[in-house]
Amino acid sequence: MKQVLVTGGKISSIVALVPLVVSEVPAPWDTILCTVVIICGAIATAVPAPQEGSRWMAAYKLVSVIGLNFGWAANHLATGQNTAAHPQSSDPSGKSTS
Repeated sequence: MKQVLVTGGKISSIVALVPLVVSEVPAPWDTILCTVVIICGAIATAVPAPQEGSRWMAAYKLVSVIGLNFGWAANHLATGQNTAAHPQSSDPSGKSTS
């Protein structure tokens, strides 16, 4: 339940923040801003994260932040860094495994 509330809070803050920021951008630039965010999000999702200490790490983090690709983004889950609690599965004999 706690995780649901935290996730809901994050989503609602992003939903409130993005229109607020975009409304402050002059009209001719709002489409360009949205396009840059979408492209950076797509790049950060498609390109695997570089190794720690790589010279590309700063650029990757910048693109990730611009693309709103943080937290439990698609590439975070794809790298096997999922630390969320998983329900225990049971084998056919009914015994619980962890």
